[in-house]
Amino acid sequence: MRKRSRKFWTKVVDDYEATSGETHAEFAARHGVEKATFQRWLYFLRGERSEQVGSKVRLLPVEVTAGHGEQDVLVELGDGLGLRVAVGTDPGYVAALVTALRPC
Repeated sequence: MRKRSRKFWTKVVDDYEATSGETHAEFAARHGVEKATFQRWLYFLRGERSEQVGSKVRLLPVEVTAGHGEQDVLVELGDGLGLRVAVGTDPGYVAALVTALRPC
């Protein structure tokens, strides 16, 4: 297994975030890196960057009312993306998911 530098992974993550439309698997294969290693660095560097600039997550008040048998809530992330979570999911967990899924 080849050990790559932080500088290498920073460039790979920057390249990924500058592109759109590729899955992690497609991107990793195109760059000749393991998907799991790529994802580990992606999440690590995103977390590090969000700590440096402060949290970009803004929680807004939400009122959940009885719906028409719906069992989940759609959290809109922008750019046509959304995250569907079960009613009653811990808001802190949802905030962490939103942070991990949105580009820095």
